[in-house]
Amino acid sequence: MQDFIVLIPSRMESLRLPGKPLKLIGNKTLIQRVSEQALRSKAKEVLVATDSQEIISHCSVNNINSVLTKSDHLTGSDRLAEAAENLNLDDDQIIINVQGDEPFIDPDDINNLHSLMEKTSSNMATLYSKLTAKDIQNTNVVKLWVNVDGSVSNFAREIRHIKNEAQAKMHLGIYAYRVSFLKQFVKWPQSNRELDRRLEQMRAMDNQEVIYARESISNIHLGVDTEEELESARIIASSL
Repeated sequence: MQDFIVLIPSRMESLRLPGKPLKLIGNKTLIQRVSEQALRSKAKEVLVATDSQEIISHCSVNNINSVLTKSDHLTGSDRLAEAAENLNLDDDQIIINVQGDEPFIDPDDINNLHSLMEKTSSNMATLYSKLTAKDIQNTNVVKLWVNVDGSVSNFAREIRHIKNEAQAKMHLGIYAYRVSFLKQFVKWPQSNRELDRRLEQMRAMDNQEVIYARESISNIHLGVDTEEELESARIIASSL
């Protein structure tokens, strides 16, 4: 089995929750919790990719590996591509992109995503979970549809893009890439559907790339992007 690396993009300039990587959840920061969960996976290495010297210093103090990237990246994928280049990763290396605001990411979800990449020999893969009725209308919740073979047929935020509500799943913002594909992906111009839906993955689909997906095994899916979500994370952490 081929090994894999986890990269965690992290930046201080969150619009809705400035400085969120260093916000405390219990006695640990958000970025500490994400990193520690990733370290419990089978990853060969876990690194935080950031443009913040403050985050780099914080990671160093807490024995978390990190890589410094530029501050002018438009997307997380651009940041990952630079990190892969800085780390001199081989083209066939598999990278798991764990979002820096997921303090309860399940290590087995990371392992399973890697297994999916190997099973399908794909260049890109992701995870999903069940979609609740209240989230159908929520444009902050990205939906996806999965074909019988596990490939994704569509991604959408808005109801106008949804043709089959019953089959919709909730997309989780964790991705796996092969380095060679990531290098190509960031060279492609943004596609019309990507810009219209504000979904970066549409660029891959619009360039005829097949994205595979599997269901998450976790019961906790919480991305921290607001004060309310931060408080929810603190409540969950206190009960674990």
